[in-house]
Amino acid sequence: MMRKSSSWIWMAVVASLSVGGCATFHLTQEPFRNNGKKLAVIVGLTNPGSLQAAQALSEAVERTSRFQVLPQKKVAQAIPNYPQLIKGPYTSAYFEIDEDYTKTDLGRVSEIQKHLGVDYLYILWAPTSVQSGGKSLFSKNHPLVHVVAQIFEFPGAKEIGRGKYVLRVDEDRHELVPEDLALVAREFAEKTRMPK
Repeated sequence: MMRKSSSWIWMAVVASLSVGGCATFHLTQEPFRNNGKKLAVIVGLTNPGSLQAAQALSEAVERTSRFQVLPQKKVAQAIPNYPQLIKGPYTSAYFEIDEDYTKTDLGRVSEIQKHLGVDYLYILWAPTSVQSGGKSLFSKNHPLVHVVAQIFEFPGAKEIGRGKYVLRVDEDRHELVPEDLALVAREFAEKTRMPK
């Protein structure tokens, strides 16, 4: 009886860790050399999940990295009709995102960068949000926001990195779980050699 109970507890802990916003980011240009410090996080969709993710990730990257992150308020002022739709790097997004990084509209990406004048654009798309499994004694049932991202360096709109991760939403506070964002931001800062 004790063995069955401890197995169940272990499975619940592993499940909560695997769902809990595990960051996945990898560089597409290695070795990576910083050619500037100015960065903006922008969205490629107009849905509330994408906008909330961009706001929260901007703040997390600013806290954990040496990038000079353009605040979302200034992003919105600089880009006409922000947020704008940018064709993203995926083919479908129902429960999970099927990435296809050849689909991103690089012309639109370059046009937006001209308005911002930054060295790096971190563009994210959060096209889907799903409810996670049931509640348990050790974990809370969180809606999950699936995110796919690309990071471009300018001039030239050269892709330097890609990301795909899941963020939990705290329904009581109506915000993304800060620990999930901290993981994403920390990994991004470390892999770009810009941690604080």
